[in-house]
Amino acid sequence: MKNPFEAMKQFKKLQEKMEKVEEELSQTLVEGSAGGGVVKIVLTAKEEVKEVKINPEVVDKEDVEMLEDLIASALRDALTKAKEVSSQKLENLTKGLALPPGLF
Repeated sequence: MKNPFEAMKQFKKLQEKMEKVEEELSQTLVEGSAGGGVVKIVLTAKEEVKEVKINPEVVDKEDVEMLEDLIASALRDALTKAKEVSSQKLENLTKGLALPPGLF
């Protein structure tokens, strides 16, 4: 490593960018759905559940298992989308930074 001070500057820059990305992820909303949209779940990109919507027409006391499956499917869909957004933002985090080899 040629200049440890330059590495520290780069690291500080990375920390600042990471804080910004974390804030963006906590404010970015994604929606997962199932059953043609009869069950919807809204999450932040940090995977915090914000909202669950269920169309009353799908609620059947005789078939609770179907509703449970729809909720699980909508949650999986929302989590997949949240992870994609998070991964994309984190991937962009280090673009343009000249980090010294072996720093991470």
